[in-house]
Amino acid sequence: MQITDLKHPIHQNMLKKIAEISRLIHSYGWAEANAGNLSIEVTEMIKQYMFTEHRWFIVTRTGSRYRQTALSPIENLVLVACSETEDNFFPEDAKPTMEWTSHRCLQMAHDRFKIILHTHPAEIIALSNLPIANDTQQLNQVLSELLPELPLYLPEGIAIAPRAAPGSQELCAASSIALTNQKALIWSGHGLLAFANDPDEALDYLEIVSKAARVYFLNKDIL
Repeated sequence: MQITDLKHPIHQNMLKKIAEISRLIHSYGWAEANAGNLSIEVTEMIKQYMFTEHRWFIVTRTGSRYRQTALSPIENLVLVACSETEDNFFPEDAKPTMEWTSHRCLQMAHDRFKIILHTHPAEIIALSNLPIANDTQQLNQVLSELLPELPLYLPEGIAIAPRAAPGSQELCAASSIALTNQKALIWSGHGLLAFANDPDEALDYLEIVSKAARVYFLNKDIL
């Protein structure tokens, strides 16, 4: 069996973790229909088995759903080999999520983190539509005061990218401008991304930011 086949034993631990994380994301109500996606760099693991000059990622397939990924990860994921100019997909007939453009942009430009999880928490989308979301510093200050755990886990704060069409180059550019060293990014009117080197840590960040947003709305009348 080739290393480029997700059925290869080397991929099984990561697939098991992806299935677990996908089940939780769906149970939280953060992934209506085929909303949300993920990308996980596995270059170093691939290099243990073959010489390669590419960067390799496990990516959500187009049209897949988190709830399906929880049950059948192999059928809902694709292995992508990236060079500066092109991508190759394994299996060849599989295509990555339409938002791979933005994932690829962030993965190739911000290689300090291997994992990107993207979800659609309703409270994050609602918060991003409020005037406070136009002032990143104020938003971070308010959320940190409401939820003390937020600055403990995310001392760099939360980045916010302005509204842009999903899967567009404009969203890619806006995300790159918004991000410096933060581990969480709000796509205005769209959803939330977390960056980490461990799937559980990435989910931690999603949970913490989403809880901070919920607490904001619970206290909104007295703020």
